[in-house]
Amino acid sequence: MVRKNNRRAFELARPEAGPVFRLIDRWGHVGQDSLHADSLIPLLRAIFTDAGIVDPADYSGHSLRRGFANWATGNGWDLKTLMEYVGWKSMQSALRYVDSADPFAQQRIELMLPSTDDTNW
Repeated sequence: MVRKNNRRAFELARPEAGPVFRLIDRWGHVGQDSLHADSLIPLLRAIFTDAGIVDPADYSGHSLRRGFANWATGNGWDLKTLMEYVGWKSMQSALRYVDSADPFAQQRIELMLPSTDDTNW
């Protein structure tokens, strides 16, 4: 019941600015503040369950970042644009999330990078 109230409250609020994922109290009132980071994954898993997605517990922040990174690169985003968009400062960090069509390309790129994780663009 709470989930249904939250969804309805969000639909009615139609936020145009500020956080997309906003605090929703147990009475269904949408606040101006964002959800706590620890609340987002349980909320997404509940939405996945409602949508009939198999094994919603398998999804995490990492899998969502990885999915987005692969979607973006698959749709023509270059690595620098992706890094700027999501806030990654290190190419090595970004490469952990992106699957390469050429499985050896990532290894070749990583071999050319300095050994520290301080590589910035």
